[in-house]
Amino acid sequence: MRAMLIYNPSAGPHQAEDELRDAVRELEASGWEVTWRVTHGRFDAMLFAREAALQGYDVAIAAGGDGTIGQVVNGIAGTDTALGVLPVGTTNVWAREIGLPLTTPLHPNAVQEAARMMVEGEWRVVDVGRVNDRYFLMWVGIGMDAEVTAQVESRPQHKRRLGMLAFAIAAVAQTLSLTGTKMYIELDGRKLERRALLVVASNIQLYAGFLRIAPMASLTDGLLDVCIFQGYTGLSAYLHFFSILLGLHTRSPEVAYHQVRHLVVRPARPLSIQVDGDLAGYAPVEIEVVPQYLRVIVPKTTASPALHPAGHVQAPAHFWEHLRR
Repeated sequence: MRAMLIYNPSAGPHQAEDELRDAVRELEASGWEVTWRVTHGRFDAMLFAREAALQGYDVAIAAGGDGTIGQVVNGIAGTDTALGVLPVGTTNVWAREIGLPLTTPLHPNAVQEAARMMVEGEWRVVDVGRVNDRYFLMWVGIGMDAEVTAQVESRPQHKRRLGMLAFAIAAVAQTLSLTGTKMYIELDGRKLERRALLVVASNIQLYAGFLRIAPMASLTDGLLDVCIFQGYTGLSAYLHFFSILLGLHTRSPEVAYHQVRHLVVRPARPLSIQVDGDLAGYAPVEIEVVPQYLRVIVPKTTASPALHPAGHVQAPAHFWEHLRR
């Protein structure tokens, strides 16, 4: 099994080289051949992943956070190269979605364990989304969450020191001046006009690490789950947050929940967008699902409700030849 490990040293609260070296030894002990790449620039992870796909690597391993994963996805989507993940980022939403272990003081060997789960894992083929000319695995956010992301990314030292708390602080600060924006939205051709704080188009169920924002989302149904959070002020944002925590937001008259193949969002004023945790310009945006377009490796024991047997695929034929040897 040939794998390219793409490491983003800027991701997460601490340097993870030692943990990753232990993980690589775990992979190599199982017969994997691992090539290292270390990112230095913004688009390096995508370029390295594209290199892996062009050179016929079986797996491109994203060693970083959700932004790193998003870039790797853009390098390998539509190819035979599968996505593997060693989570060393800040929020690690994809890792949480599929059930990978995360490093904590009580679980210091989580990255090595994630490598073992990758070796023993299942290969699936899943949907991705496309926003303008960019693919995403998890979600696109338009409005408040992108503004929060912009604040956090402008202070990388705070993000590294505070982790997820940096996002919470930025979100609270954002609500002090938050106002709803009139948005013109097309959902599979159906036109809506709403004053909203945030629009999220999700391919997975989790959001921000622990919020199940899209409880009906599936990675294999050929649909995106769209949540339109309506409101005028920051108070509405707090009400939405607690309703999501309680699992009641899909019943709220202030939340519109739709499953679609294609949507267009045109706000009345420029609004930032985030794609898999990375800032990606401004709305208006056109978003669509691309069914069955990405190979991923997930733990054999994954309990993610966003994955089901319809998404199962075989690994490449030569992978099974490796196992027979």
